[in-house]
Amino acid sequence: MAERVLVLGGGVAGLLAARRHARRGALVTVLEPGRRWGGRVSPHELAGLTLDAGAESFATRGGIVLDVARELGLEADVVAPEPRPAWVVAPDAAYPLPRTGWLGIPTRPLDPEVRRVIGLGPAVAAALERSKGLDDVPDDVTVGALVRSRLGAAVADRLVAPVLQGVYSRPLDDLPLAAIDPSLPAQLRDAGSLTALAERRRRLAPAGSAVLGIRGGIWRLTAALAEAAAGAGARLVPGTGADAVARVDGAWHVSAGGGTLVADTLVVALPQPAAHALLPGLPEPPGGVDRRVALVTLVLDAPELDEAPRGTGVLAIGGVTRAKALTHATAKWAWLREAAHGRHVVRLSYAVTPGEDVSGFALADASRLLGVPLHAGQVVATHAVEWADAAPARVADTRPEEGLELVGSAAGLTGLAAIVGAEARAEA
Repeated sequence: MAERVLVLGGGVAGLLAARRHARRGALVTVLEPGRRWGGRVSPHELAGLTLDAGAESFATRGGIVLDVARELGLEADVVAPEPRPAWVVAPDAAYPLPRTGWLGIPTRPLDPEVRRVIGLGPAVAAALERSKGLDDVPDDVTVGALVRSRLGAAVADRLVAPVLQGVYSRPLDDLPLAAIDPSLPAQLRDAGSLTALAERRRRLAPAGSAVLGIRGGIWRLTAALAEAAAGAGARLVPGTGADAVARVDGAWHVSAGGGTLVADTLVVALPQPAAHALLPGLPEPPGGVDRRVALVTLVLDAPELDEAPRGTGVLAIGGVTRAKALTHATAKWAWLREAAHGRHVVRLSYAVTPGEDVSGFALADASRLLGVPLHAGQVVATHAVEWADAAPARVADTRPEEGLELVGSAAGLTGLAAIVGAEARAEA
């Protein structure tokens, strides 16, 4: 009899795992609590536009997400963002991020763009980092401790923190280097300096932008992936989540939709809090905290934004706004600018507590971050969505017991590149 596989969660990680198991002949069922596939890579409708409700781009490192897009027939619709810089807004300044860097770490500290942000003295000190001996780098070193000791506080606070805190929703001193990529501590030891590591990583990236999108929205990747999983034989069941899970006589018994499903293999592709609620025996990952993010999207009739005064987006530091970041989506993506017909789409991200409504901050925050006075009469539409477990902690073992597989957020992965990379390794 074919192996029975039950996947909990129909986001990217769950759909990829479903396709993998279905391709090898397993009987696969996917349960998705929501009405739509994709999780954080799903669409929403606003002012006649179909927009991304979560992720709106993917990292190009390794080319692995691009390979999946190509496999799903989306290669012709893969697009690069407009070549405008992102900005940082601090209490005392607003400045574009230097283009020469990796994760905010400058590969050329004496470049004029860098000197304008951190000053000549800190730039010279950072340029000397290559000549410093590299002590043993522990695997659990934090980005904050590493960058401050190697490159100085100015680089950490004004360049690296805006970039990474916007992605990982935690302070640099609480962000392990290995949370970005488990191999980075070893890569740093091999490179011999942080600047050399940044240069290597820049060279490894494909030519062009560090991120790419898909014409029409990144959600199209998930829609195509759901079709591919179903085409491989997986049964997709939206609007149904698991209520309880038990291990009985070597099989998984899952209560869902008023019945019980039995599986030989259980794939968990849920946020870590939901995974632990169903399987309290899972080991707690280090530093595991349910960090929640709300995304507020505004559609604006604001000709003042036509010239993209703050490039493709803004990272906020120092508490200048309640929002931690803003994306000027119609400045970033040419296809969306065309579809919006003169209106502007901006997306603001917030760290929130469960159920907190931050949409009331959005217009004032957008005005502050974009440097343009905006008023309520210019708001065409507003939409807010909350995502749980925005910065999950990586688990030590993604197969903690027989017949159990943790993928995506349940495994502590953040971002499409990390999720697709892990799936590629599992498939291999």
